[in-house]
Amino acid sequence: MKNCYVSTFISGLSSVIRQLIIKEIADVEIIQVFDGLIVYKTKDLDKVCKLKFVNNTFLLLGLQKTNLDTSFNNEMSKLVKRLNLNFSVIKEHIKPLKKKNFKIMAIDKNKPVSIDYHITNNLESIISSKLNIHINKRNPDLEFIFLRRTEGIMLFMLKLTYNRVTEKKLAQGELRPELAYLMVSLANLNENKIVMDPFCGYGSIPKQIVRNFKYNMCFASDNNEELIKKLKKEYKNNNKKLFIKQRDALNLSYFEDNFIDSIVTDPPWNIFDKKEEHFTKFYRKMLVELNRILKDDGILIVLMGNILDFEKALDDVNLFKTDEVFKILVNGKKANIYVLSKYK
Repeated sequence: MKNCYVSTFISGLSSVIRQLIIKEIADVEIIQVFDGLIVYKTKDLDKVCKLKFVNNTFLLLGLQKTNLDTSFNNEMSKLVKRLNLNFSVIKEHIKPLKKKNFKIMAIDKNKPVSIDYHITNNLESIISSKLNIHINKRNPDLEFIFLRRTEGIMLFMLKLTYNRVTEKKLAQGELRPELAYLMVSLANLNENKIVMDPFCGYGSIPKQIVRNFKYNMCFASDNNEELIKKLKKEYKNNNKKLFIKQRDALNLSYFEDNFIDSIVTDPPWNIFDKKEEHFTKFYRKMLVELNRILKDDGILIVLMGNILDFEKALDDVNLFKTDEVFKILVNGKKANIYVLSKYK
């Protein structure tokens, strides 16, 4: 029997997530896709918990339409009364997690809210008794979550994914792994493709390429000496298809024309050096050089927060066709993922 799951993901990428889940989980049945959240059924719990392109995944325990004009606790109370929990299924999902205590939490339109525990006290007692786990409201290692969405639905879920990378664990400017994965997924890589990230920084994009995708050669470069040293140390004598170099992305003369199949990169968004020229000029030079090394049928994937300057540079050079643009948020800042191809 298939169970129902919910996965959250980076807003703006619904179509990409749908395609990836269908590709990753053979028996998946997509129930509904919202911006940043997908509901689906499958028997394959192992695949569900290993999805690398979602933020978190949950076992869906309850779902109802909700009134956004009514208080959260009133709507939660309605859902609690309707819950018919299958504890044998919940036990199957809790067992591999090895969690011993829990808390019921609430999120209303992406913001945590306080719970009226008069509403959930009985539910807590039943969960504790049936699953033989303790209540821990201060430092829980298992989370049951009520979530109300702006689309007018309320969900009750058990969180299945823990120890995911959070912004607190990342260095400033370092991409979340799932965002890097999603960008690389747009590049249509295979075992014959040569791929490059000329602004590799902390290595988020090449790490996803090496760990999760088929490719022929991967070139990772940046002009930051310390970051390149760190990345080289991590992959020293460990991967003969990964080439890590300190290089200037505006001068990639060591590459012949039309050498690279796919470029996936996150260039600087703000002022690269205040003594240097305006960023539109920087992006123009960048695009000209990337166009030179990219094959005629190649793909350029760019994550960009400096949207106005970048799009002006795109118009100025007139070398690339914009195939797709995904509007997302990165650490609360508006950004676009551009899928570009060369004009023939």
